[in-house]
Amino acid sequence: MAVISVLCLSASREGEPGPAGDEEIVVTTADTLEDLLNLAASRPFDVVMIPADLALTPVLNLLEAPGGAPPLVVASSEKGTFIIDFRAHDRSEGGIAPTVREAYRARMAERDLQERERQLSTLLSNLPGMAYRCDNGPDYTMTFVSEGCFDLLGYAPGDLVGSRTVAYGDLIHPDDRAMVWEEIQKALKERGAFRITYRIRKASGDERWVWEQGRGIFARDGSLLSLEGFIADVTYLVLTTEQLRRRELEEKAILDNIPDIAWLKDGDGRYIAVNRAFEQAAGKTADELVGRTDREIWPGYIAERYMSEDREVIASGKRALFIEPFVRGDGLEILVETVKTPIYDHNGRAAGTAGICRDITARRAMEEALRKSEERHRIFLQNFPGIAFKADPGLHPLWLSGNVEGITGYTADEIVSAWVGVDNYLHPGDLESGREFLEEILTSGKESAADFRIVRKDGAIRWGHIRAQAVRDAEGRETSIQGAIFDVTEQKEAVAKIRDLAKFPEENPGPVMRISRGGRILYANGASRDLLKTWGTEEGGVLPETWREVVASSLSSERIKRRDVAVDGSDFTITCVPVAGADYANLYGIEITERKVMEIAVQDANRKLNLLNSIIRHDMLNQITVLQGYIDLTRQSGEGGPHLGRIADATERIRRQVEFTRDYQELGVKGPIWQDACAAMKKAFASLSPPGISLDCTIGPGLEVLADPLLGRVFYNLVENTVRHGTGAQTIRFSAEASSGGISLVYEDDGQGIPGEKKNRLFKWPSGKNNGLGLALSAEILSLTGLSIREEGAPGQGVRFVISVPPSRFRYREEPS
Repeated sequence: MAVISVLCLSASREGEPGPAGDEEIVVTTADTLEDLLNLAASRPFDVVMIPADLALTPVLNLLEAPGGAPPLVVASSEKGTFIIDFRAHDRSEGGIAPTVREAYRARMAERDLQERERQLSTLLSNLPGMAYRCDNGPDYTMTFVSEGCFDLLGYAPGDLVGSRTVAYGDLIHPDDRAMVWEEIQKALKERGAFRITYRIRKASGDERWVWEQGRGIFARDGSLLSLEGFIADVTYLVLTTEQLRRRELEEKAILDNIPDIAWLKDGDGRYIAVNRAFEQAAGKTADELVGRTDREIWPGYIAERYMSEDREVIASGKRALFIEPFVRGDGLEILVETVKTPIYDHNGRAAGTAGICRDITARRAMEEALRKSEERHRIFLQNFPGIAFKADPGLHPLWLSGNVEGITGYTADEIVSAWVGVDNYLHPGDLESGREFLEEILTSGKESAADFRIVRKDGAIRWGHIRAQAVRDAEGRETSIQGAIFDVTEQKEAVAKIRDLAKFPEENPGPVMRISRGGRILYANGASRDLLKTWGTEEGGVLPETWREVVASSLSSERIKRRDVAVDGSDFTITCVPVAGADYANLYGIEITERKVMEIAVQDANRKLNLLNSIIRHDMLNQITVLQGYIDLTRQSGEGGPHLGRIADATERIRRQVEFTRDYQELGVKGPIWQDACAAMKKAFASLSPPGISLDCTIGPGLEVLADPLLGRVFYNLVENTVRHGTGAQTIRFSAEASSGGISLVYEDDGQGIPGEKKNRLFKWPSGKNNGLGLALSAEILSLTGLSIREEGAPGQGVRFVISVPPSRFRYREEPS
């Protein structure tokens, strides 16, 4: 409900207005004119009621001054609208309230109309264009134009109204007039609005683009009264749009000519644009792609991945690279490298993404093949025993790989970085020749090789074999040298050793020959000439039949054969050595003339000593026999007393010792021979034929032992030991066992064994209850050829004698085929 505030003098309260209609009237009274004026100055009132006799100019001025806009007063004045209370003349109309309300409403309506006109004027004057009303004719004669026409056309409103200076129709570009007329007439016919973009010519002669929107104003009878509308300058928009369209065409042409797949998406993930490569790869047209999301185009697992990437790029605001799958139109899944970049709106916010991707399936396959190849080369170079290198034309190393530190003692970085100069690792004597070698490669462009000495970091000298070639650029110029260096120190030393060894046969004072399986002499040193002359042959010829058989036998049996031969009064031992895996044997001759003479002298001396020993031994045994005969006669006669038995025992011991000298005399007189172990044992057992004792020999007949010819005497002594001391023995076992140092021949019986306190003295002089010399003699016989004997039996469980035979002292005889 509206409120109307009224101020009046108390003298006027009889006619005080009351509430009526939708308005509420609030009345404030003043007792005096002065009070009224003070109240009017303190706050505003809608109506001031004063008697007519006070409605004088001074009073009215006082009422107007405080607010600048005077309230309604019951009076009439040139300064505004006032109501004067004439209640004294017409009291029958019920007071002044209706009059006050009507005056108030009229004032408010007037104020509203004035405000609307002000707002419309302000709006029209501030619009970037021109509002108009005109006739419907080719000249479009204006009846009203807004103030904006000057900025738009360069003409004042008065120049256009009534076509006083120029008709608007003449300002339209000649090429656009027909189109403008047709569009307006079409809209009038449809009773709708028309919207047209066309060109005009300003007062300055400049051509501008304008956009016009308007409609026809019709009377109630349907007749056209006028055209009303608005015209705005859109030159910038048109030109910008044209530039944008041209740029879009150019960009699309560029994108379509890019072989890579390219696209644009908005913030919702919908495709805005795609290039021709995208269409071809996806097997779809742009119309089938634009406006769709990834979910509508790709398989689910790919679509989710693409959209997740888009969200990541938009959220980060940064370009990102992805390696991901792409399904072609034919259904084949390929691998692509994708770059996605955020697109920003005019506010700088990420509003979408731009993407471009490239098929890298073949590249990845090549990269994988290259990686594997590089890995193979890397492993090869890491394990390369030599040094792979590349040097620039100034002969400075560019890179090194392989066993650099192992050969030079320096790391590759130390050499490449020039911390270590070439004079540090190349021998001073080879510096000049080494530089000339590399320069010659650069000059000639040919591959070459040479050997140089390398000085290691620790000062050691190594030999290096370098093989290098020039590297040419596209124009065929030698730009660098690459190659490899191998450590050939061992080869050099081996060659030197071979050369040195090659001198050995020639330097050997004895004959040295190489003989083929057929007996042909492949090589013979100078010392062999006299022997070959004796045989009636020469180098390249054939050996005599006898020696061909020796060589053939040695090669077939793979055993060394020896023969003695006399040449011009000199004696030689020729040794035939078969070469393993080869079809030839080597003959080595050693002159033994002096040895032969010494052997003959020794044999002659031994013969004489043995003859003397035999005569003395024979005479002593004869005298011992006579002595024993007298002892027996004395025992039979009952004479001799208690000491006769002791004399008899001492005489028997003397006899045995004399007999022992006979065996010992033969010890070492003859050289060792190969003897069948089992046969020798059986022969020794048979010579004793001990009653109640059997022999169990488990050694095969093929096992032979290289020992003194008295080996049988060793076995005889063992059997005799069992017979004499092996109380209760019934079986002798003879076997062979493998051992780490060759084989062991084991002799065992089941007698009482040997007490522990006597084991240490078994093989010493003398021992035993009777002769005590058999086991000591056995140990001596075996030691002549490197064999040894020990006793390992347990007391009360029989004896166990173990004869150790080294590897070179036994063999298995081949059975005749």
